[in-house]
Amino acid sequence: MFKPTGFLIVAAASLLFATLPTVAQGQTYPARPVRLLLGFPAGGPTDVIARVLAQRLSGYWGQPVVVENRPGADASIAMEIVAKAVPDGHTLYMVQPGIAINPALYKKVPFDPIRDFAPITLIGDVPNLVAINPAVAAASLPEFIALAKAKKGQLFYGATSSPTMLATELFNTMAGIRVVRVNFKGAAPAITALISGEVQVLLSGIGTLLPLAKAGKVRAIAITSAKRSVLAPEIATADENGVPGYITSTWYGVAAPGATPRRIIDRVNSDVRKALGEPEVKARLLDQGIEPTPNTPDQFAAMIRAEIAKWAKVVKDSGLTIE
Repeated sequence: MFKPTGFLIVAAASLLFATLPTVAQGQTYPARPVRLLLGFPAGGPTDVIARVLAQRLSGYWGQPVVVENRPGADASIAMEIVAKAVPDGHTLYMVQPGIAINPALYKKVPFDPIRDFAPITLIGDVPNLVAINPAVAAASLPEFIALAKAKKGQLFYGATSSPTMLATELFNTMAGIRVVRVNFKGAAPAITALISGEVQVLLSGIGTLLPLAKAGKVRAIAITSAKRSVLAPEIATADENGVPGYITSTWYGVAAPGATPRRIIDRVNSDVRKALGEPEVKARLLDQGIEPTPNTPDQFAAMIRAEIAKWAKVVKDSGLTIE
C-alpha cells in the first residue's frame, strides 16, 4: 500500500491552504445575504430602483439581496451604517447626491464621502418635475413665480433630501422668490403633503410625480432638464419658461464601504451593468425617468469628487448651513 511521505503530506497541505484565500477573496462572493441600504422610506424613487436592482442581483448571486430602508438625517443615518460596515461586499449602498452635498450642507456628518465609500457604478440620473397642488392659483411656471412674489414667505415647499432641497433653494434664488422649506424624510411623505395641500410645491423625480400629474392629483408646471422629456413632451423646461439656465437632476448609483477589495467592487460593477442591460430592468427604470448609464468604479469616483466640489460652491454661495 502506498504511504505518503512527510514531504508529500506537507506539500498537499500547503496546496490546500494556498487555495483557500482565493476562494475566500471573491470566488464565493457573496457567501451570505447582501444588505442594500438606502436613506429614504419605501415608495420613493430610490426605493423603487433599489428593489428592481436587488431582485436581479439575487438571481445572479443565489443569495438574497435585502433592501433596508434607513431614513433620517437626510440619508446620513444610512450612510453612517454603510461607512462603518465590514468591507466585504455584503453591505452595499444606493448612493445619490447626498453623499456629495451633506458634508458641505451640514456642520457635522458621521462619514467622509471619499475615505468611507468605494464607488461601484452610476445607475443613471433623472430630471425633477416642478409640481404644485392643484388648488394653487397658477397654471404655469411664470404664473407660479408671480404668485410666489406676491405671497413672499407664505408658500411652502417639500424638502425630501439635500439634493432636492438645494435644487429648490437654487430655484428660489434664480427665480427671485422665497418659498419656505418644510422637511420630510423622503419623497413619499412629501408627496402626501403636496396632495393634501400642506405644502404648495415640490421638486421630485419625473417618474414619481408624472403619474400623479396625469391623474390630476398634482399639477406639473416645469421639468428641470436641459430639454423636454420624451415621457412628457408637453411639459416645458424651467429654462425655456421663466428661469433661464435652471437645470438640475438627481443621480443614483451603488457604492460599498471604503476598504472593500477591488475584486469585489469589480464583480458587483459587472453584475449591476448586466442587470441594467436587461430589457425589463431598463423599462422599469425608464418608468422612473431614468435611462441607465452605468460607468466604471473610477469614472463614478471622479464624478462624485466633481459633485462634492460643485455642491460645496452652491452651499457656500447660498449661505445655507444646517446644524
